[in-house]
Amino acid sequence: MKSAALTLLRSLCLLALAGVIWGQDGQWQLGREPQRLILTNGLTVISQTDDSSANSVVQLFVRGGSRDDPGAAGSGLTYLTMRLALEVPDQTKLRQLMNFGSSFSLHVSKDYALITIRALSRHLEPTLEILTAIFRQPLFSGLRIDSIKEQMLHLQKKEAADPTELMRSLTAENFFGRRGYGAELFGDEASLAAIGKKDIQEFFNTHFVAANMVAVIISDQGEGALKPMLDRFLGSLPAGQKLPLQPPQAGKAARPAVTVARQSVQTLVAYAVLLPALDPENFLLASLLENWLGKGIGCKLWSLRDQSDLTYGVNAEVLPQKDAMLLNVFMKTESGRADEAQKNLLQILKTLHDNGISEEELSTGRAYAQADFWRENESRERRAATLAFMEGMGLSYRLAGDFHARLGAIQRDRLNRFIREWLAPARWLLLQIGPQ
Repeated sequence: MKSAALTLLRSLCLLALAGVIWGQDGQWQLGREPQRLILTNGLTVISQTDDSSANSVVQLFVRGGSRDDPGAAGSGLTYLTMRLALEVPDQTKLRQLMNFGSSFSLHVSKDYALITIRALSRHLEPTLEILTAIFRQPLFSGLRIDSIKEQMLHLQKKEAADPTELMRSLTAENFFGRRGYGAELFGDEASLAAIGKKDIQEFFNTHFVAANMVAVIISDQGEGALKPMLDRFLGSLPAGQKLPLQPPQAGKAARPAVTVARQSVQTLVAYAVLLPALDPENFLLASLLENWLGKGIGCKLWSLRDQSDLTYGVNAEVLPQKDAMLLNVFMKTESGRADEAQKNLLQILKTLHDNGISEEELSTGRAYAQADFWRENESRERRAATLAFMEGMGLSYRLAGDFHARLGAIQRDRLNRFIREWLAPARWLLLQIGPQ
């Protein structure tokens, strides 16, 4: 009774929120409609005006992530190269950026690297001038390379100590081995030792070019002011050639179970399964499935928390990889109840496969997925990252503005076919991390 009431309340709130967010005219429904610009070097720029504040965000999407590392022996090359490309060469430039209030950061994924640049709009031009000068001629000195390698060794240990990060690494390795999507982002001691300056320079020269990049800018400045500025700085990057598509990496069958011994008071229990390659329809289906399964009050896994009291939180996440997406469903529970949690979680997944989704559940899940997408993309930084991801991964930036309509068009029978095809019990990998 309590669970049903929570589900009803959740549905009503989300439907009301969706009505507020999307009850407006016009096809594009995520801020103002962006414009596509092509710079003199061929770089595609997606530009959106947002005059809510005098700030600007630039996202540089570089095709090529850890799956581009040259096998297990060269794992870590992508992260190392991209990290070095952001090294400010002297303290004077760093102080200038600090005085401007500007900042930048790096995220390296399996398929791409994303560089985020933040600046007050009045300081966007000098910020881009400093950073693009670094991008054109990064300093790959032995001292800097060794320093970043030391940081990566530390990040390896930090990742291995986090059960959730370890889960992501182990599930990827199970399906893809130790190369491609299964490669270690930060490499290991042996692979880092094998990477030299020549490897770094070659990777940078082939990947960090306009033909292999997409830029997104969200700013209060109009196109008339931005276009010449972007041409002057981002347009000065080498044109280069777009990298040829790599052969698709097909995942292999899951092992029945993987257990990792850890001294802790909790056990992480997870099930993982491969989903199809990334395309607009599969991305929407996976987003809907992710939200319905493990996002928020009343989701499919909520009974594990609300009724069984097995866990404080339940989770489902889709890793939207280009050749094969990966779904992880996981929870943390008391070590003494790990077997009980595993059996209950498996039973939910079996019921999900056998019975599919009802019309009521689809309506609720769709409303929650739409509202969740809006919340995630409310800030200009996150919105710019989403536009860059969609354009860079071949989905088209327009999918972000059409997300509500495209998700609303998914019918129950289509999602149930997706569930029956991809979520068969035999396809799931069981993983437990905790005391034996």
